[in-house]
Amino acid sequence: MTTHLTPPDPSRFSLTSFAELLPARDHILGEDPGSFDGFRGGMMQSLVPVTPYEGVIAENLVAIEWELLQHRRMRDAGLRTIMRNHIREAVVARDRVDYEAELDEAWEKHQAAGGTDDDWEWPYEFDEEATEKHGDALARRVDPANAEEFAAACAEIEAMGLDALELMGEAYRASSRSISMHENKLQELERRRREVKRDFDALQKTRPAPPETIEGEAIET
Repeated sequence: MTTHLTPPDPSRFSLTSFAELLPARDHILGEDPGSFDGFRGGMMQSLVPVTPYEGVIAENLVAIEWELLQHRRMRDAGLRTIMRNHIREAVVARDRVDYEAELDEAWEKHQAAGGTDDDWEWPYEFDEEATEKHGDALARRVDPANAEEFAAACAEIEAMGLDALELMGEAYRASSRSISMHENKLQELERRRREVKRDFDALQKTRPAPPETIEGEAIET
């Protein structure tokens, strides 16, 4: 037989939820609406705070975990932007090589026909704007939400002579200050999480032995 303790009813403390012990959290642009509430609900089911003070510590821990997730999202979004730029530049470089090869071929045909520098005319100018748009379109296709499109785009990128792993490594090496800021923030949050979790675990260990002195309903299973 195991005994599980359930948290006391927050209404006994004139609360609807222990979350009311902390300032209300408003949604932030970039977050999926309602995602925090679902995340918090799952975390609180795992942490199971029994007293109001445990509830406060648990809410702090949830906030840190959520901030960790958001900084990872922002970091990854920044890395994807850098990789998209590399893909666009690679497409432009490839198209320029193709353009110069076509010019060489046209020049050779011109010379073979008896043409000279004086009567040579450029077949067409290199359209950098159009090739940049092509590169942007390819970069946008590297979308993990669409597995089939993602695979096709990766195959096209590799056909250009680019290695996906090297591309990711280059993005990390060339990451801007904003990416580094997220990396530093993640390390700071990891330290805070360990500290708060240690405090929460220590607080749980000080609970009186059930069922005599702890406020909560014992459920036998």
